[in-house]
Amino acid sequence: MYLQKSGIIALVLAIVLAAAPFALADKDGVAYPEGFRTFTHVTTGIVTPGFIFNGVDLGSLVPGLHNIYANKKAMRSYYELAAGSTSTIFKDGAVIAFDLWQPGTLATGTGSFTFQQTRIAVAVMEKDRKKYAATGGWGFQVFDPATKTPQLNAAQQAECFACHSITPDTDFVFSKFSD
Repeated sequence: MYLQKSGIIALVLAIVLAAAPFALADKDGVAYPEGFRTFTHVTTGIVTPGFIFNGVDLGSLVPGLHNIYANKKAMRSYYELAAGSTSTIFKDGAVIAFDLWQPGTLATGTGSFTFQQTRIAVAVMEKDRKKYAATGGWGFQVFDPATKTPQLNAAQQAECFACHSITPDTDFVFSKFSD
């Protein structure tokens, strides 16, 4: 009886563990990119309050320290863009992770040091031209940094694309690779 019970528990546990990666995807399939900080670091920027870009108040929407990471498929396209390509299209399977942090500052009498203090969110762009045809081939999602649960509904994901649609020459990607 004990062996039978432990076998059932092991089977249920195996099914739960096998399904776990899919539990962190939103209904459209954009998944939390586990291990994204092992992707290639593309660039870092800081958005401060009051920064308006193309009529959008990014200073209030996404203030803070921005670290951008890309998987290998995305990096191929970043390299093409850095080499001057004007027709680069990111390949299906490309993933770009936008790691947003509240900056902290350590000040001394001679200057200051800014650092990553508290993670605010992890935003993700995932390329799949068929699945996300309505949004330029990109799926968008923002994940809670503690629970890794998706935060955007379909309308909010469409708003992401509306902002990114001003950059069709770079396949709707704002960031540029900083070698």
